[in-house]
Amino acid sequence: MRSTLTKVYSKKAESEVNYTTPEHILEEMKILEKQIGWSIFQSFEMLKEGKADSFSFTKDRPYNYLYARMTEDAIIIKLRTEIKDIEFRLPIENVL
Repeated sequence: MRSTLTKVYSKKAESEVNYTTPEHILEEMKILEKQIGWSIFQSFEMLKEGKADSFSFTKDRPYNYLYARMTEDAIIIKLRTEIKDIEFRLPIENVL
């Protein structure tokens, strides 16, 4: 019996915690919005107005995924790229 090989790719995730200001995160969101063409701040406004509970954007090449949802006091944002996953919290008063 002949065996065939199948390529298996696994990616390890290292956990890392850093701190930054809400202003820095907002600046990074502005850059991402311009680079990829997503309407991030318009979507934040929809969350504020209660028109949506959450939103997400996906781009395949290069892979980028952004998910955001609103809690009582903050917007939780998850950003996933080919390289890493990032999650952060923005206080509502800093965003809206």
